[in-house]
Amino acid sequence: MILSILKSLSLGVWLGSLLMLGAAVAAPIFQQLPSKTMAGNLNAVILSRMNMLEWVCGALAFITSLILLAANWSGEFRTLRIIETCLIFLTVTILWFYSSNMTSRMTELRATIQDFDTPRETTEYVQAKKEFDELHKRYTMFVGINMVLITSAFVLSVVNTRG
Repeated sequence: MILSILKSLSLGVWLGSLLMLGAAVAAPIFQQLPSKTMAGNLNAVILSRMNMLEWVCGALAFITSLILLAANWSGEFRTLRIIETCLIFLTVTILWFYSSNMTSRMTELRATIQDFDTPRETTEYVQAKKEFDELHKRYTMFVGINMVLITSAFVLSVVNTRG
């Protein structure tokens, strides 16, 4: 029972942190700070710390789901536990993609762009800004997908806790 609660809690904290970042942190930063560059730099620091929290929650959820699956292998909710474990594995895989690959490339591009407030007409700047904007859209899309998957895994976690 403790492992089930821990798994549900880690999924809930992960989902809640994503919702909080999107609804209460990122938008106000860009609205209130006088510069897009400053807002982006602050948001990058927050995202970096947030990704660490996501890794802790994702690892904890995955490990506990594996233990609970093994412990209840012959139980009546085995199929739901397998689906839940697969969903959590998928969310951690998506997390790896956006927190490692995409974030490192966006950091490189931010260094190339340097100033988002006064665009330059150089080819390097224009290409870097275009790639950055595309990566930002994809990053946001992957986080949104993860939110749906985490919600689904959370619902399954609650169902499996009762079973």
